Amino acid sequence: MKFNPNEVVFEKIRYIEEFEPATKQLLSRLTNVKEPTLNFSSEGTPVTDAQGAEIVTFYNAAQGTLSYTNAIHSFDLLAEQFSSEKNIATPDKKITAPVSEVLEVVDNKAILKYVPVGVAGAEIKYVQLVNDENEFGETLEVSATAGEGKFTIDAENKTLTFPADTTGRVIVDYEAEMAEAISLAKTTDSMPPIRTLHVHCYFRNKCDSNIKYIGVITFPRAQIDISSVDVSLTPDGGHTVTYKLQKPYCDEAGKLCEVFVYKD
Repeated sequence: MKFNPNEVVFEKIRYIEEFEPATKQLLSRLTNVKEPTLNFSSEGTPVTDAQGAEIVTFYNAAQGTLSYTNAIHSFDLLAEQFSSEKNIATPDKKITAPVSEVLEVVDNKAILKYVPVGVAGAEIKYVQLVNDENEFGETLEVSATAGEGKFTIDAENKTLTFPADTTGRVIVDYEAEMAEAISLAKTTDSMPPIRTLHVHCYFRNKCDSNIKYIGVITFPRAQIDISSVDVSLTPDGGHTVTYKLQKPYCDEAGKLCEVFVYKD
């Protein structure tokens, strides 16, 4: 008997893979997909007779959207929504990142976690003392020599030195080079790339749930919709994305998507 399933139970999306269309290189894989929706639309042009009765409707300009939420935030996904490359630091190509620390002043000194970078002798220009009410106190300015309202910096040894009577804590903001870091930037004039998507999912036999089917929905031309991007900044908010689905323009077959189902 031929394998020819019709009605099945959709179980879940296993993961969604992104490929570079020309090379088929795998670029990203999202494994915590929830709330997926797939929608297709076409423009209808009705043909009517002399009395206005509709004879037939022609449909063209078919397109679609794929939307979902990844339960875990993804920097690969955010990079595409930013239309940006994700830069990955190496020991030979470090990334300069902002750092903020609240440090205890001990024996007129505070020790930084990282080596600050910037203008030599003024890698950190200002620091703020924290008063007894845990609020901003006095602002101190960097100086080559110690003095009232001043501090000195030894960047190589990550040390700040304050006037003799300085006690408590100090807020320090600076930049440091990181060998283990990533960065991405949102610009105003960039365009999100075209990708090929593979949506891998599980189906179950409606009569015997022990029988599992593998499903793969492929989209040859998908582009992230950046007309409105909402990035949740809460632990449980998830990472929402919408793709615009269009046929490859020069492909005569004009496939928006293709569905494959086979036995596990």
